[in-house]
Amino acid sequence: MNKRQLIVISILLSLMLILVMIQGVFKENFEQIALISQGISEFKEYTFDENKYNIFLPSEWIVEEKESKGKYVSSTLNFKGKDNKIKGLLQVINTKEDVNVFAENDLNNQYLEYYNSELVPFKNSNSSGVLVKYETSIKGGYEYKNKCYYLNVGEGKIIKVSFNLIGKDYEENMNTIVNAIISSIKVV
Repeated sequence: MNKRQLIVISILLSLMLILVMIQGVFKENFEQIALISQGISEFKEYTFDENKYNIFLPSEWIVEEKESKGKYVSSTLNFKGKDNKIKGLLQVINTKEDVNVFAENDLNNQYLEYYNSELVPFKNSNSSGVLVKYETSIKGGYEYKNKCYYLNVGEGKIIKVSFNLIGKDYEENMNTIVNAIISSIKVV
């Protein structure tokens, strides 16, 4: 390799490194813009299942916590956006069943007729599990895009977080909200 080729390769590698570093800054800014465009300025922390886990939800949302001392579901958290475009449910489910099997069985036991279903594994910085996407229709012509996350947290427990997004109001940047919420779930 001659001196000129070595210089060109060094410059290209330096530029690639700079691009990778700048990408992180832009990604964070795009997430903030997406949250602000949906009217979300800050998040509020909620603990659940006897303070074993926490989640951050938009502070503008309406949140209702229900402690259930049942054998199957030990904690429930209902939430919805102030504009009702996103509604959801978090449950801590006591089961020794594999998260993949549980997610598939839960989908097959839906009360509503569903279509366009898809089961995919997911992983983020804090958790991993299964994501189930499907669509539903109800009387009155309402259509929903549904995303249901099943997080395997060990100890014979699965955290199920279900998001129901109104089809006609669905915007691609709503995924940023969902991802921010799922990424916020942690063991305390």
